[in-house]
Amino acid sequence: MNRKYLDLIINENNLDAIISYSPQTRLWLTTIQSTDGMVVIEKSKSYVLVDSRYIEYAQKQVKNAELILLTADNLKKLLENKKYQRIGIEEDYLTLGEFNRIKKFFPNAEFVEISGQKLRILKDENEIANLQKAIDISLEAYNQLIAEIKEGQTEREIDRRLNFLMKEKGAQKECFDSIIATGSNSAIPHHHPTDRKIKKGDLLKIDFGAVYNGYGADITRTFIFGDKANDPKAEEILQIVKEAAQKGRQMVKPGIKASEVDKVCRDYIQSKGYGKYFLHSTGHGLGIDVHELPNVSSSSDFILEEGMVITVEPGIYIEGLGGARIEDDLLVTKTGSITLSRKGEINGK
Repeated sequence: MNRKYLDLIINENNLDAIISYSPQTRLWLTTIQSTDGMVVIEKSKSYVLVDSRYIEYAQKQVKNAELILLTADNLKKLLENKKYQRIGIEEDYLTLGEFNRIKKFFPNAEFVEISGQKLRILKDENEIANLQKAIDISLEAYNQLIAEIKEGQTEREIDRRLNFLMKEKGAQKECFDSIIATGSNSAIPHHHPTDRKIKKGDLLKIDFGAVYNGYGADITRTFIFGDKANDPKAEEILQIVKEAAQKGRQMVKPGIKASEVDKVCRDYIQSKGYGKYFLHSTGHGLGIDVHELPNVSSSSDFILEEGMVITVEPGIYIEGLGGARIEDDLLVTKTGSITLSRKGEINGK
């Protein structure tokens, strides 16, 4: 756990505490994975409360916080003696019901909206190791899948096989519903698998990722199934996207704006005449959530720092023809970057 932004947020907002119900913050702070519970984070001490379903597991797993069995009496005992006047609440996770529960304990407190994702925008060595393991599992499953795909298989069949392979190789679950898009379906950026059968010459776009210890991968690969594309333009857009993606990876380093990564990809695709077919931002942060901070978009004002993990994923999508996206997961290092999803690639090379 890297505390840099946690301490900054507490100090800059003059907070007495942050109170969170989110599983993401609970995992990040304490390494506990549970569907229910809460954490109370003070400047120099933290508490995590989980119910009886998780207490035995939590006793073995908990880090960075005092563990308390979550009961009505224990919660009241903990909070009724606290004199919090300014409390941070997570704008990206907190529900109205949870907020009302907090207000009952602190009716006169001032509540400050903070970003739960920003707390963990920098990854420590353990988080990076979990991400790398998730990525390795994902790619091992993908490589086996590609060797097995046969003409006539449906998108749904390929999806089920990929999901099975990731779990077989050690994933807890899929990080998100995999995107398996063949032929003209690949023009839909977030396509849901159908019964369309793959044919030789089709573009095949696969967006996938495994979860390991609560941390998820997010990778996209696009290729031509068979020896030759049915339409030469499919080969053209795929090559352009590959080149744009590499230019984006080469741009990633500490001290630059995330928007600069977006710009180099977008400008290259624009220079090739396909700018209007790049339909989304170039990337996002990655960790416990599949989409985290920092945003890698044209409007992003985040400055990349050592310890951030981001995706670089330019794409071109042409209705009726198909689409291509290449997505990789990169760790920002002290001097540049490491592409976690391409073994041996340093600074995009």
